[in-house]
Amino acid sequence: MRILVLQFLPVVRGRPLPRFDPALGTLLALLRERQHELTLLGLARPDVSAVKSALAKSLPQLIYADISAVCTDAARRTFQYIQEHEFLPVVAGGEFATAEPAAVLSMPGVEAAALGEPDASLVTYLERIKDPAVGQVVQGVWLRNERGLARPQLPPLVEDLDSLPFPERELFQYADYVRRTGELEIAVGRGCPQRCGYCANPVVTGLHAGRGTWVRRRSPQNVLDEIAELRRRYAGARLVRFLDHAFALDLHWLVEFLAAYRAACDLPFRCHLRANAIGQLDLPALAAAGCTLADIEVISGSDFIRNEIFAMDLTHEQIVAAFERLKSAGVRRRAIVYLGCPYESEVSLADTHRLLQAITPDVVDARPYYPWPGTPAVQTCRENGWLHSRGEEQYHQDRCGIDMPACRPDVVATFLRRVRAEFPTALGQPWWRRWSSVSRSTLGALRPRKAAT
Repeated sequence: MRILVLQFLPVVRGRPLPRFDPALGTLLALLRERQHELTLLGLARPDVSAVKSALAKSLPQLIYADISAVCTDAARRTFQYIQEHEFLPVVAGGEFATAEPAAVLSMPGVEAAALGEPDASLVTYLERIKDPAVGQVVQGVWLRNERGLARPQLPPLVEDLDSLPFPERELFQYADYVRRTGELEIAVGRGCPQRCGYCANPVVTGLHAGRGTWVRRRSPQNVLDEIAELRRRYAGARLVRFLDHAFALDLHWLVEFLAAYRAACDLPFRCHLRANAIGQLDLPALAAAGCTLADIEVISGSDFIRNEIFAMDLTHEQIVAAFERLKSAGVRRRAIVYLGCPYESEVSLADTHRLLQAITPDVVDARPYYPWPGTPAVQTCRENGWLHSRGEEQYHQDRCGIDMPACRPDVVATFLRRVRAEFPTALGQPWWRRWSSVSRSTLGALRPRKAAT
């Protein structure tokens, strides 16, 4: 079957679309194994010309759409165009289909929504629709047809991740990405034991309850085999980037993996670490294996926002200690913060600024907060009336996606610019670039305004 895959994702740090995603990549690899002809198009906003070109080149029989929760408007308008001109069936998956399947099925032309991990459900569904005589109700795929809405339960989870093929990368133009960044992106597992309020993981965990082990990992050898294959395929790799937020939370697996990695791979790597779990780690061993950069979710300088709203169980003291220990071990530190969170105020923004000054991160990734569907925090926003129809558009304008009287989006946007000007946002950013950006903003504020005529 000829399938046009539409990946709806926001633009992040200037990275072009389509953008590699391990879950989507694995699905595409499974579909290729079954001889489906695939074309991939990435969209952050509606783009009729790009869609027309992809339709003309691929002549698809079906559209599969992987939809981010902040690109629902782009998806809806794209589907409307397709239904007005091509009348192609649309199957949706990804984070938004998992969080809001009924909303996805209300979009133009969408006949099915795949929830959770689509490896078994979606592959089976796409095989079955080749033959109209075969029943199309498949576990994990909600259907809308003339008989109404079918909502079957989710299938058992794939527990042996080594049994899955390595993710497809060519469709993501991955050679260009490696050439530009020097990075190889790797996922070592699926699922996360944490239940942070800004993440959809608690809801997705609940969806899969009773369907198998939620937190799963590939064997160290399977991960190393993929890295070796990617190094053969893509010249210029200088760094391995492990994408899993739970990368270091299984200490037994981590010890085994670090020993194997150190023996088999000479590339440095970066990974996510949890600040309240760093005390359990052997940081010298982590650094000796090649860890040169740790991504750490600081999220906010406010203990109330971190722990009462986002349920991170993470104290100010733990954050400071984690950054000090990593620095002593020779590991650079990237602090991730969200600005404009529920119950944000000018006081909590100042708390975040002071915390960043105290921990002196090598890189700061400051992001506007968006209330992702399915997250526990979105209910708080809904109850307080902070959600609004402009939220998605504001996010694409680099502004927070909620509107609180105590901390308006304009206030958050101003603070976001200040953080990005005062702190390094990329490794190796020279001091004079940060100084010049601060100077320009300061001079702009001091420049006399023309008198009104």
